[in-house]
Amino acid sequence: MIEMTRDEIDTLLEQALIGRLCLASPDGRPYCLPFPFCWANGSVYLRIGLSGRKGQILRVNDRVCFEVDSFSDTLDDYASVLIEGRLVPVDDLDEKARIRQLNDAKYQRLRRGRRAGHGRATPLEQLPLRKIVVEQLTGRKKESTPTTSACLTGARPMDRPLAQAGRP
Repeated sequence: MIEMTRDEIDTLLEQALIGRLCLASPDGRPYCLPFPFCWANGSVYLRIGLSGRKGQILRVNDRVCFEVDSFSDTLDDYASVLIEGRLVPVDDLDEKARIRQLNDAKYQRLRRGRRAGHGRATPLEQLPLRKIVVEQLTGRKKESTPTTSACLTGARPMDRPLAQAGRP
């Protein structure tokens, strides 16, 4: 594995549909959840309320880790980005509006127009938007040959139907 450049990290974060938010309860018990997200202004933005187990944990421990990965269907090429920081509420309505617009554009592009997404009908004042204030950002990838670089060029195996992705 080799370190990714900042441009490679940004590309992966801009292309990924889902990332994994990792939390730890006060007794150290881990908890991990998949989320759609938006990478903007050097922060990860998530639409996340404080309900259920995640809410119980985040009320007492806002330190989080967020993981995003990409891989080819043969695993000849793969990359992963880890972000560590604090998950804080976004209260500024202008910031919420900008992020909602960026997030809508991202998922419209990546989903090729399918599925409207979450939060469109929610008034900005009520939108449970939070961001990870990044304390550490790292990315690693498999050292690839010149012919293998699908992970960081926008190719994602799950964009193809399962049969085309080498699955029955």
